Amino acid sequence: MKIAVFSDIHGNFKALKTVLEEIREKNADITVFLGDIFQRGNEETECLELLKDSGIICLKGNCELYAEHGVDVDPDVEHLREYYDGIRKKLTPEQMKFIKQMPLFYKCESNGHKMRFSHFLFLDIALPYPFLPLSSLKNGEFDKACESEEVKQYDLAVVGHSHQNFVNGRVVSVSAAGLEGASYLIIDANKDGISFERISIDV
Repeated sequence: MKIAVFSDIHGNFKALKTVLEEIREKNADITVFLGDIFQRGNEETECLELLKDSGIICLKGNCELYAEHGVDVDPDVEHLREYYDGIRKKLTPEQMKFIKQMPLFYKCESNGHKMRFSHFLFLDIALPYPFLPLSSLKNGEFDKACESEEVKQYDLAVVGHSHQNFVNGRVVSVSAAGLEGASYLIIDANKDGISFERISIDV
């Protein structure tokens, strides 16, 4: 099975079109978007509509949580209140329905290899803001989560959110497709094993 993964488009419509076209040429069996349609760029609604019509698996990132619930779910983003209040007013009922229906994670298995995809690793999936904070990358909490039984049940756990490319045990992070240093992943899970390739794109 060939799986394409990208994340964090952040309102960059040109980058979104580019990555979707490139992935189409790779003939991936499944394409997964790890979330964050909004913030930074100014073509958020165009990106949302393209993703909505793409038929790919679209997961919910922190930006979608803010668009759905407002910024009160995350005390670290009070400075974005005005922006997300504006987004919430601008979204049509159909667009908001799409955001609400976006799942937090996607799991699949191929040739005995178990994989999970999510915007970031979870602190508690039942919380209004379920993800670990970005500070967890510096204080050791992310490292602990990578070694948790929750993560170790998968052969590969793929995340975005940090805008960085790195590997930590079974966890693979992909950079932001809509920002400088953009890339996406092509994962190959076959009878011989599981591997991935990072592909850079020009945004």
